[in-house]
Amino acid sequence: MIVSIVLSLWLTSMVGMHSGDYLEWCEPAAAAIHFPAGVVVATAASNRSPLSADPSSANAGRAPSPDNTSSPADQRTPLTGAREVVAGNRRIVALDIGHTVGHPGAISATGATEFSFNRRIVQLLAARLKRSAHIEPYVINPSGGAVTLLERTRLAKARGAALFLSVHHDSVQPKYLVPWTVGGKRLVYADDFHGYGVFVSQKNPRAPQSFAFAQLLGGEMARQGFEFSPHHSEPVPGENRQILDKYNGVYRYDDLIVLKTAAMPAVLLECGVIINRAEEKLLNEPATRDKIVAAITAALERYFEAATTP
Repeated sequence: MIVSIVLSLWLTSMVGMHSGDYLEWCEPAAAAIHFPAGVVVATAASNRSPLSADPSSANAGRAPSPDNTSSPADQRTPLTGAREVVAGNRRIVALDIGHTVGHPGAISATGATEFSFNRRIVQLLAARLKRSAHIEPYVINPSGGAVTLLERTRLAKARGAALFLSVHHDSVQPKYLVPWTVGGKRLVYADDFHGYGVFVSQKNPRAPQSFAFAQLLGGEMARQGFEFSPHHSEPVPGENRQILDKYNGVYRYDDLIVLKTAAMPAVLLECGVIINRAEEKLLNEPATRDKIVAAITAALERYFEAATTP
């Protein structure tokens, strides 16, 4: 019994945190990361002091488990009201790098941190969007320092962002984890699930617009050849998330802090399952990262184009 408990606790610690645990924390500042010239960034050192501390408890981001239902893929939400915040002729999009250096989220099958995957995608995405005629990227916490979740959405609002996108990579429940050794290190993997997922909160003040962008984003991910992973809808503790659109891979998760507290439409993207050995390998390939960036860019362009079309 003791051996079983110890093994269970070790497996749980190895999987780390993913979107379901995207709550509040504090940690030391990290080294600066360089983004393309002209990309606006928000860091812990320069932006945290003026903002009040978040009183959220360790479980403040967990949502009640709704019933699992889905809506038709063609049930599109009108994109009204997304045109009011611009930088010249460009809409400001807040790009939130999921997690931090000190609390890096999930751990991949080979021991890499989710934060490193998230930051890499945002770096590529910011560089791509900087060339856009319509979108101005605003990177939140590029250094991975102690920027809390409430601070992230406050920073986005202060910057005048028209949209908030939090970038993540996924994991699975501990019961699916299988121990293995990589380079002499004890790690875990789970090859049961693969694919992306898009999350929205109905507590967001712009929930219809959030859902509309989520549908576009999921559709563009599918267009690039990625598959939706429905494993978060499994009726088990820690999951049981409602699928709002099974065709475009959109989940409902009302109490994710960055989604419900954002003043603008907000979406969280799980790009893929890094605890899956084959999928981690794919996600490390430049071609795969380029496809993810292309999908996000296309969804953003379509979203703002639709929002400004009379």
